[in-house]
Parts: sequence; structure tokens; C-alpha cells
Amino acid sequence: MPPRREERGFALLIVLWALVLLTLIFSRLVSAGRGETEIAFNLRAAAQMQAEADGLLYMGVFNLLGPTAAGWKADGAVHRVSLPTGMAEVSITDLAGRINPNTASAPLLAALLHQVGADATTADAVGEAITDWRSPDVQGRFEAPQYRDAGLPYAPPGAPFNSLAELNLVIGMTPALLAKLTPHLSLYNRDNPNPAIADPTVRAALRQVGIKIDVSQTALPPKDVFMTAIVPSKGGTYGIRHADVELRTSSSDLPFKILTWSN
Repeated sequence: MPPRREERGFALLIVLWALVLLTLIFSRLVSAGRGETEIAFNLRAAAQMQAEADGLLYMGVFNLLGPTAAGWKADGAVHRVSLPTGMAEVSITDLAGRINPNTASAPLLAALLHQVGADATTADAVGEAITDWRSPDVQGRFEAPQYRDAGLPYAPPGAPFNSLAELNLVIGMTPALLAKLTPHLSLYNRDNPNPAIADPTVRAALRQVGIKIDVSQTALPPKDVFMTAIVPSKGGTYGIRHADVELRTSSSDLPFKILTWSN
């Protein structure tokens, strides 16, 4: 017996719902595929920018170590390099003009803090707290009891700073204050700051502690430099790469050594 009209209508409704369901599933698959493709494209573009930025940093090192007439200088100047995606930029700064928080005295650190805007009381306290943090001597003014009283779950390790970000843990330091300090600091300057290449803020701090500034002093070939590469993409975004580099290393057969990479 042929199916009744109601049965035929119900079967047609099932078919229609099945088609709707299949359409939704297909749409989700297409959308997911597009999303995966877009993610893969973005990852590829980011990897390409990163590789180009790394290449530019190596290019900067080779220009630094090349003949004086053809080489670049570690003076913070921006060097522009043409790429298919646009004009990239590379800058190199000699770290000999910066203050090393692992070796600087408390008065010099306090002077630098004062120069970047800290009041005298805060500058003196934080400068001393920095030296107490790195010193194995537990007789400082800012040791474990002071950190415990401040409600902090840690204490000075009595060891050198591993990164500038670690300065944020020092009692009295704030992110805003560290942001102002960072351009004038380096963990890789192995000597006292060289006034001849120091920036005006570091020079002012040196003067504050009684160090004579002779800007006519001949700058020595750089030992350690901070480099930045900025690479454009076709989409209008930029990739940035930073590196601390040791030049003319004595502990290796290589003419340079990458100390840190960061984005």
C-alpha cells in the first residue's frame, strides 16, 4: 500500500532537516578551515619577520666588526635596510655607557634614581635596597626581616641580578620607576660607566656622585652592545627583536656571542 500523505510529509521534513544539518556541518568545517589557514598564515608571517629580524642583527654585528671605514658604530644611530616588505631599522648601542646594577655603588644607583624622578628619600632607600639584594652580607638595612614585614613572600638572595626585570622584586621599586631606569642600565657592562658615551641622564648621575665628566675622552671599541631590529610586514605590522651581544670574546674562538634574545 502506498505511503499516506502524512508519512510522505514527515519523510520530506526529515530529509530537509538532514540537509540543514549537513549544511551547518559543512559551514563549520569551511569556517574552521579558513581559521586554520589564517592562523597558519599568521604564524608563517611572524616566523618570517622573526627570521628577518635575526638576520638584521647578525648583519649589524658583522658591520660592527668589519673595517672601520665600512662598519657601523655602536652610537645608537638608526640604520635603515631595504626589504621586500618595506624599510627595516637596526640600532646598536654601546653598553659601556650604562650603569650595571650588579656592580654600581648605592650612591650612584641613588643618583640615577633621583635623575629619573625619584625623590631623595626614595632614591637613597631603593639604591641601598638594590645593593643589599645582591650582597651576600646579611647586615644591610633591607634584608629578610624588612621584606617579611612588608608582606613579601621572598627575601634578597645575596646574589647578582639575573635580569633587569628582577629589580622589580627589590623593596621600594615600582614598575613605573623601573621603566624609567631600564634605558640607563645593563647587566653586561663589565666596567664603570664611560662618561664619553653615556647618555645625559647617566652623566648627570655621575656628576652627582662627584665623578668628573670628560666628553672629549676617546671611546674604546665596544665590548658589549644592545641591538634592536624592527622589521615591517606586508600587513602593516612590525616585528621587533632585541639582543645583548658580547664582541671579540676571549672565552671563545668566535668573534661575538649572543648573550640574550628578546622580542
